[in-house]
Amino acid sequence: AAGERAVGTVFVHGGQTRLADADLFPVLEETFTPPGGTDLPCTAAVKCPKTYAKLVAGEPVTILAWGDSVTDCAYLPRENRWQEQFVRRLRAKFPQAKVTLVTEGWGGRTVEAFLRQGKGRPHSWEDCVLGCTPKPDLVISEFINDAYLDNDEKVGRVYGRVLKDFRARGFEWIICTPHYARPDWNNLKSMKDCDDDPRGFTKSLRRFAARNGLAVADASRRWGHLWREGVPYITHLTNDINHPDAESLGYFADALMALFE
Repeated sequence: AAGERAVGTVFVHGGQTRLADADLFPVLEETFTPPGGTDLPCTAAVKCPKTYAKLVAGEPVTILAWGDSVTDCAYLPRENRWQEQFVRRLRAKFPQAKVTLVTEGWGGRTVEAFLRQGKGRPHSWEDCVLGCTPKPDLVISEFINDAYLDNDEKVGRVYGRVLKDFRARGFEWIICTPHYARPDWNNLKSMKDCDDDPRGFTKSLRRFAARNGLAVADASRRWGHLWREGVPYITHLTNDINHPDAESLGYFADALMALFE
């Protein structure tokens, strides 16, 4: 209420018998400031120059959102999808542009699952991604299910093929780092002191993008900051496992819009 200020959160969860320090989340910082660096604020202009130029010129732009259940997002109303939130904001920033959004999401699957799908099959790599209609100018990928690709060699093997195919067709590509999952899936012992995502996949994705001149929408960093805001991040997971709620799906949109500022 007016004149009041939240100073922290006490996290009470199932099976709990007593409070411990891990359940106490004082508000240390009230806002999140995205990390700076040489890529910001012009990453999209530099690393997705064809798409950016079309947006500025008011030309038609097609964006393909490609991912797993978090992109498909059948568990929430369509307007809550991260890609829908992003495109609404992109249209507001570039009102003269004609932005078309296409979604190709496949629950419970990985990039490799798409690559194995032959022509004529549901979610076919050739038909639904490379053969997307209309042809995308920009592909944005989200795959928390790829966390098993936990080192540079594995990410390079799978994502390297994707990059080769995309570049052969003239697609530009932005890679989203994954949101946080339940702590044991995220290699975390606590939902506090977790600023840096410990998963090898996230670290390798960043290195892969840097080596290949790709833009990264680093949503993972937002999730790692929630404990500082007094928020146990699992409260943003609708199933307490891996499905973000509408607000935290917006963190992907935030990270993407930071590239277009």
